[in-house]
Amino acid sequence: MSTLKLQGMQPLFYSPLTVFELEDSESLNTQLLKEIATRKAASPGINRSNWSGWHSEDDFFARTESGCATLRNHIVEAIQLCTRNVSPSFDFPLYSVQGEGWINVLGRGGFNTPHDHPNWTWSGCYYVSVPDGDKDLSGNIEFFDTRTNVRTLTVDGAACFASKFVMKPRAGMLLMFPSYLRHWVYPNESEEERVTIAFNARFAKNIHT
Repeated sequence: MSTLKLQGMQPLFYSPLTVFELEDSESLNTQLLKEIATRKAASPGINRSNWSGWHSEDDFFARTESGCATLRNHIVEAIQLCTRNVSPSFDFPLYSVQGEGWINVLGRGGFNTPHDHPNWTWSGCYYVSVPDGDKDLSGNIEFFDTRTNVRTLTVDGAACFASKFVMKPRAGMLLMFPSYLRHWVYPNESEEERVTIAFNARFAKNIHT
């Protein structure tokens, strides 16, 4: 009689969604909301995947405000942790991190249409303010499977067999995922604004002379 021995399981072609939570984020979020309000009052914003609402320019990583600088440090740390998790031997000193980031302010009915972030490695979002009255799917973020044959029979409870994944974020949460992962944000059904800071990151190899 033979005995079946498990030798291991490789996570082939998986898309890691990493969830961080900033401890004691209330004071940081208060500072960020003040900075965002000042900036929003001075700029009409731009249109990207946002439907309604306000979208800032992509210069978050160059901002000098104290709240932005603090969050930027957390984001860089998250990028390093996620990269180390998928590539333990990644040689960080050989590379520089390039990034862009922007602010989204979505009022009632505002949402982000399905999109991905080409030409980047990591993408993510930090939740500054989430309406207290959120219910049902209001403001949820949904990710789509990038594989072609997604109409397989699923295994109950196994995310790797699902064709989409939906989650409800909360203030102080930071999400990171591969930039190829297509996603969108459900409409905000609250009278309160939903405020987030999204970002992209990639690595550029340092040139030594």
